[in-house]
Amino acid sequence: MIVLGLTGQSGTGKTTIAAMLAERGAACLDMDLVAREIVAPGSTALIGIRDAFGDEFLLPDATLNRRKLGRVVFADPGALKLLNSITHPELVLKAQEWLQQLEESHSPPPVAVIDAAVLIESGLDSLVDAIVVTVANPELQAERIAARDGISYEDALCRVNAQQPVEQMVARADCVIRTDCPLDDTVRQVDELWNILVGDAGNARSS
Repeated sequence: MIVLGLTGQSGTGKTTIAAMLAERGAACLDMDLVAREIVAPGSTALIGIRDAFGDEFLLPDATLNRRKLGRVVFADPGALKLLNSITHPELVLKAQEWLQQLEESHSPPPVAVIDAAVLIESGLDSLVDAIVVTVANPELQAERIAARDGISYEDALCRVNAQQPVEQMVARADCVIRTDCPLDDTVRQVDELWNILVGDAGNARSS
């Protein structure tokens, strides 16, 4: 089983690429969903956040006040570093457990994809055999984010510019997939990657 790390800035089509890989026989773990799971009421991560930031960052139902915490950490690099020190080890642990379950299953998939915007920053890259980075031009990224999140183009562009520079991600990549092109071109890129990893899709599905 090949473990693939999939990362890229917001609006570059990571979710689309993950879905294409799943169609070809990969198992995919969406770390955005895991990130929500690890801060469930009573969880180790949420207790750590409460202890580090205070009870005022919890809502009356004992869930995390994501909006309030987000305003703090995105304005304060020190606060973001503290939050990451609490959540990132939990993300890695969950990914390790998922990979172990796949390995021990009756029929492990040919490829396991860890889909994570913070793949490199969190240390999840230590679990993967190769890194794929999705890229698109910033203007298209902003258009996609604005449509997805219901915000203005200007606010979306600010989000793009606030992310880890794409050059840093590409420098760590074993493969770069562009999504600011006709869909057929993106599909071709994914097919080429799949063939490099495990051969043709038919063999992958029957393995």
